[in-house]
Amino acid sequence: MTDSVRHIYIVRHGETDMNKAERLQGHIDCELNDKGIADARASYELFKAAGISFDKVYSSPLKRAVQTAEIISGGRQVCPEPLIIEMDFGSYEGVHYSGIDEPMWAFFHDPEHAPAPDGVEPTAHMTERTGRFIDRLLTEEDKNVLIVTHGIALRSLLWNLSPEEDRSKVWGAKITNCIVYHLTVINGEVASVGYDDGLSVKVKGDTSGAF
Repeated sequence: MTDSVRHIYIVRHGETDMNKAERLQGHIDCELNDKGIADARASYELFKAAGISFDKVYSSPLKRAVQTAEIISGGRQVCPEPLIIEMDFGSYEGVHYSGIDEPMWAFFHDPEHAPAPDGVEPTAHMTERTGRFIDRLLTEEDKNVLIVTHGIALRSLLWNLSPEEDRSKVWGAKITNCIVYHLTVINGEVASVGYDDGLSVKVKGDTSGAF
């Protein structure tokens, strides 16, 4: 019997003006800036050069993710997926990195143990909802799948896909705009997941950090 092999590519959206200005976005619905569009087009070219086209495209419903997904997929229909929207930063949305207070910094640096400040989406809720998306994704059959999401949401997906002993490491991973993680699924089971250097756009001067 032939194994069923699927390839899933998880990508962070391209740059926005709020990324460039070093401000927390969360659920603020920003569009890509010119650099973000150019980087998404560069990502499209990398996938095209590798001979990869997509049978299914998922995206966070926020504009910056949908735009990125449309560009990278070459105009394929994008399925908005609320389960992979960015973390809700509450009253911190729009705040400059320099204005982040100690409770929020503590939460960013150790989200599994530091409590979420009032109004900020707890880590457990984030991992639960992204985990539900992964559970559903693994039951599907599309061979090549593109998923476009956000910095914290991408980490949350990786948390669900990592062995328990490695989970704490994902929160400190540098997730730049248009970075790509490649997930291989064989017969419905995760066989491998990791950063894809060949498909990731090397974003010069990236200042978006963890957010």
